Amino acid sequence: MTGRSTLNAAERSFVAHPPRSLARIATVDQAGMPHVVPGGWSYDEASHELVLGGRDVPATRRAEHVRRSGVAAIVIDGLAPGRGWAPWAFVVRGRARIDDEEGTIKVACDRVTSWGLEGVVGDG
Repeated sequence: MTGRSTLNAAERSFVAHPPRSLARIATVDQAGMPHVVPGGWSYDEASHELVLGGRDVPATRRAEHVRRSGVAAIVIDGLAPGRGWAPWAFVVRGRARIDDEEGTIKVACDRVTSWGLEGVVGDG
């Protein structure tokens, strides 16, 4: 799958009115081993970044990995309500940084891929 750096209409609606969901942030440690952790998320429209929070984020292994590599990948996914199998996903890869003041990890939407987002929005 190829990605792009601009959000399409379904993605803009998704990040503006997200469903109740968890993000999973993937980082890589110094030995090249993947590390994936779930957590809360939001979207900063001004900076075009996903913002990942949690407990004492700047002291975590994922923050250590981001400081070293400067990159991360995020997946937010689920199943659409109703009958049948209707998976959806929003996937971002990009430059990552630690915001020590906010206690968050911020990931630029450098490469965006999604599917099944049409109609998957939350209460806003």
